[in-house]
Amino acid sequence: MIRDLKSLYVAIKNNRVILFETNLKKFWSAFNEIEPDCRNYDYYYREFKKSNMLQYMNEKEEIYFLQKLL
Repeated sequence: MIRDLKSLYVAIKNNRVILFETNLKKFWSAFNEIEPDCRNYDYYYREFKKSNMLQYMNEKEEIYFLQKLL
């Protein structure tokens, strides 16, 4: 395991990991490219402080599970 790894964020859609990143800002930027209507970075920062798992549903009613694993 990588010793310097502090956190790992993943986005899951249809039981597949579609995005992973070790930095929340980079994770949000990449997720924003996939889903341009997602909420802003500050929202996800605050929500990941409260919980390690979030759900996002877009206008097409596709559900994404966003998780902080570490």
